[in-house]
Amino acid sequence: APQVVGTFLATATEIAPKDREAFVKAEIQQLELATHRIKTFFHEADKDNSGTLSWTEFRHHLKHPHVRAYFQGLGLDVSQAHLLFELLDADENDAVTIKEFLDGCLHLTGEARSLDMN
Repeated sequence: APQVVGTFLATATEIAPKDREAFVKAEIQQLELATHRIKTFFHEADKDNSGTLSWTEFRHHLKHPHVRAYFQGLGLDVSQAHLLFELLDADENDAVTIKEFLDGCLHLTGEARSLDMN
């Protein structure tokens, strides 16, 4: 029996780092995918190509069903779009830069995920 336990522990010790590595790789891929989708949303919504989103551009883009579904999939409530815009507008200048948008969305989706886990 001690030999079986020893073999089990040796095998478990070999598997654990591989599982951790696979988990980290999957998390990085999820983050990269989310980042790509958020940037795509931003560029599609930035109709005047100013490099910032106005409230009008943001509100208009959120009217598209696939965009609403995407945000809901991230755990973000688009029914509170103006509040979401204000949260993303970190410097409160009534325009959201791509950095504010990306940082804000990633932060908010992280908050939503941590709420789901609790």
